[in-house]
Amino acid sequence: MMAEIYPVGLSDFDLAEQMAKQIVSSDGKLVADKSGNRLILYDYPDRHETLRKLLAKVQAPAHNVRIKVAFKDNTVTQSDGVSVDGRIRTGPVVIRSGGAPADGSTRIQVTNQRTTLGSNVQQELLVISGGKAKIRIGTDVPYAEWFWNYGLQLGLWAGQVRWKEVGAQMVVEPYVIGSNVRVRLTPELSYVVDGQTMATAIEKLTTEVIVADGQEIDLGGLPAADKEFYSKFLVGYGHQGEKRSLRITLKPTIESVQAPGASNNDPDNDRNVGAFRKR
Repeated sequence: MMAEIYPVGLSDFDLAEQMAKQIVSSDGKLVADKSGNRLILYDYPDRHETLRKLLAKVQAPAHNVRIKVAFKDNTVTQSDGVSVDGRIRTGPVVIRSGGAPADGSTRIQVTNQRTTLGSNVQQELLVISGGKAKIRIGTDVPYAEWFWNYGLQLGLWAGQVRWKEVGAQMVVEPYVIGSNVRVRLTPELSYVVDGQTMATAIEKLTTEVIVADGQEIDLGGLPAADKEFYSKFLVGYGHQGEKRSLRITLKPTIESVQAPGASNNDPDNDRNVGAFRKR
């Protein structure tokens, strides 16, 4: 028996691992090192030969995925009341319609009022198929305490450690499958503890969707395991400190990989794309 390392390259790691598990003998052992993007097999020579042939068949051609990201947010302020047009004198308000007061009294008017403020921001990411990018949602989340308690229940951090400067981002992992794109989305929280910047991905809430080349994805419309989490996650602060709900859409488009140096194809592409500023 022998041990050998097999780099997965741009192929789908989960698919490669699944195939490798099917050919491992009862005496062999397979180690799936996802962080290193490699499989380590200890087995008989014929099993190694089988795995090499299988991996060769699923080697993916190099593709870039250009992702157009659109941020749309709205803040609505509303004042409720009864529409009244009247005059103030030493006595009660006198209801009247039209015309100016003839006796020098002051006119008052209370009406329903609704103001909507909105903004649209568009950015683009260029990510190699099988790579990662991060969409920055906000650098200062409004519901930091709620997220802290949420993470405690999942065992993501210890209760005695307190964080600050909590931000929210979405990890995006596109993978080209023929003329379609599989997009894996994982919410992530960044924070500072004892002067060190850290980030924790909420793997429990990872969502996958397969769309046609150029098809738009509305993050708010995806099936989510925890609706309450996303109702707070897709919220940030506007320029005047007001809370704003955010709608994010993604449009992935498949592109051929250009010559080296022609574009940024870093497979761990962490771009600072976002709509909300820090308060």
